[in-house]
Amino acid sequence: MNVVEALIEYAKLSSAHFAVLTATIPLTGAIAMGEKDIGSLTILFIIGFLVHIYGFAFNHYNDIEIDGLSKGIQSRPLVSGSITKKQASFFILLILICGFFITYYFFGLLLLLIYFLGIFLASLYDIFSKRIAGMDFILAASVTTGFIFGASTVSFDYNNLVYILSILAFLQTINLNLIAGGIKDADHDQLFQSKHIAAQLGVKVEDSSLVIPNTFSYIAYFFSSIFAILAIGPVLLGLINIHMILLLLLIGINGIFFAITYKLLHVGQFDRQHIRFLIILHYSLNWMNVPILLTSEAPLAIFLILYPLIGLIVTNIIIHNTILRPQVL
Repeated sequence: MNVVEALIEYAKLSSAHFAVLTATIPLTGAIAMGEKDIGSLTILFIIGFLVHIYGFAFNHYNDIEIDGLSKGIQSRPLVSGSITKKQASFFILLILICGFFITYYFFGLLLLLIYFLGIFLASLYDIFSKRIAGMDFILAASVTTGFIFGASTVSFDYNNLVYILSILAFLQTINLNLIAGGIKDADHDQLFQSKHIAAQLGVKVEDSSLVIPNTFSYIAYFFSSIFAILAIGPVLLGLINIHMILLLLLIGINGIFFAITYKLLHVGQFDRQHIRFLIILHYSLNWMNVPILLTSEAPLAIFLILYPLIGLIVTNIIIHNTILRPQVL
């Protein structure tokens, strides 16, 4: 395996398709607090990027046995054997140390402790996600901590926007991991007898068809509704001020998000490729709320809508020779 091939395999191990999106979490926290210094925002992006690599690589490391049960994800490096467990453990440790060092060097001990809390919660999720029910909420807490970390690099005197986006970050992770993730992993969660909430509620695959109980659907619609209310409500109440066109866009995006949620819950045949595509739309639409709300503090933040999508397309073309359907999701 040459250098280029090795880099591609490590990119797969790190789930590079969502790296740019995850890396923006601390960055958006700082923007919400009024940070405009490009140097500081760049450092926060790098830290977020390292957190993404650590979190996803460590997750793949812990899920080797489970991933091996699913025919749809045999291309994952640890499953295919292109990267050994020893190589992966060294890579994960190196990324972890780099993240700690950069955080301490630029932001000091107190911010390092907040960073460590986010890493600790993400690690708990990676280790116990399939073994203990409700770990999706631990991951959501980790993501929220990452957002608060970014905001805290500016000040601990948080504004309304930070509080609102913190809750949205939590709900966004629940929508992706508990709802979309529970559907995506229904096949091997069932084989592994996973403790994931979706599996415990009866989401499973029978004769190639995806079975989704009403209880799970109600939970999905509940979290989607709460997210939409908290995204649109503060604007209508005057807590966040954005242009009327952006408000209409916000409403439209959440309407489409509901449609994609419905589609996921009524997908019928368990086709992992089709589900991957729907999940990318699901998460991308959910994310679009954040840049729109950030325009109340930084008008140019609207361009962050395109930022993760560009990162997704570029990484997929390079790594998977596809545009919107990563082979390791």
